[in-house]
Amino acid sequence: MSLLNALRANPGLILRHRNIFLLSHMRANTSLFGHLLGSHPQVEGYYEMHIGYYSWKSLWRQKMLHFASHEPKPGARQMFDKVLHDGHEVALPLLQRSDSRAIFMVREPRQSVRSLMTLYRGDGKGHLPEATAEGATRYYVDRLATLARMARELDGRGFYLDAECLVQQSEPTLLALGTWLGLDGPIPTEYGTFAKTGRGNSGDTSARLKSGKISRSANSYDDIVVPEACMAEAQAAYDTHRQTLIRHAAQRCTLETAVTA
Repeated sequence: MSLLNALRANPGLILRHRNIFLLSHMRANTSLFGHLLGSHPQVEGYYEMHIGYYSWKSLWRQKMLHFASHEPKPGARQMFDKVLHDGHEVALPLLQRSDSRAIFMVREPRQSVRSLMTLYRGDGKGHLPEATAEGATRYYVDRLATLARMARELDGRGFYLDAECLVQQSEPTLLALGTWLGLDGPIPTEYGTFAKTGRGNSGDTSARLKSGKISRSANSYDDIVVPEACMAEAQAAYDTHRQTLIRHAAQRCTLETAVTA
């Protein structure tokens, strides 16, 4: 497929689409989020494209890359991508556009840091900092600080989501998200698998993701040891920056309050 063929097949999507950006961090249920949202007939995209967004040209680049390997959905009008790294900037003017939607999502540190260490230790990347407790903690703390800064800059234009809500409060969370995004009909609680589901560099590679269902079981990571100092630093960052994200959100889904405006 090419962008030109996609234009012929769905000109409304290519020329008059909206953009949905999930702004989050690694190991925060983002692959699950992408597959749930990407299973809605009005949304194109489900995986991390690993690109930055600096101007309107980046939005065209996103479409060219996506439609190089995907057939367009006939009824789609929204393009999705998730951005999980500080090295992939999303420029504030793009997020402030009337046709853009920003969703901030974070996960508590205990599972996040240990899951990140497990990923890097088992993915042939054991030499990278994130395979260590110190490196994984630094990534988590720095990324949450960036998300909080972006939320302050957007101030009242984004949606905040506790990552755990996707699993523990699936239906009301997805209903609230779909309504806020202006989708026709709810985001499904079961999802399809796609061309890049479970493939390296596109997100979660676990069999759990390939099931097509939300799993409520959690990995124990009992063999992953994180020093108390690292966990305390990560917890402090979570407590501080999560409150900033909540305070500057237009709408939020949290474990304490469920869905609130």
